[in-house]
Amino acid sequence: MIDIANTWFYPTLIGLLILFVILTIIILMRSRKKQKVEEPTLDLELLVNSLGGSSNIERVSMEHQRLKVIINDLKRIDQLLLKQLEIPAFLKGRELTLLIKQHTKEVLSYLNERRKEVN
Repeated sequence: MIDIANTWFYPTLIGLLILFVILTIIILMRSRKKQKVEEPTLDLELLVNSLGGSSNIERVSMEHQRLKVIINDLKRIDQLLLKQLEIPAFLKGRELTLLIKQHTKEVLSYLNERRKEVN
């Protein structure tokens, strides 16, 4: 005669082991997502200096993660400092487009505040 307790024991044990392995993988994946590496903070004062100072900034606007800065004197822009800050920049006429990857709104408000202090 076949013992019913023995026929269900091994499949149940295997099922529980598979469930345990799946739950362990899910927990490990979630804990890795929480360990994000912090982005280095942008030195806003250096950014202003690389743009030639607050008096060289005429107007600042934002499109997504891009800041469009209208510059008064292009010769006052410090390209090496922008490269050091790792900010991609594109120049079209007097409009300098900066790709700010993190905290774009905060950078925009800081540049506007500094620009208004001078004017």
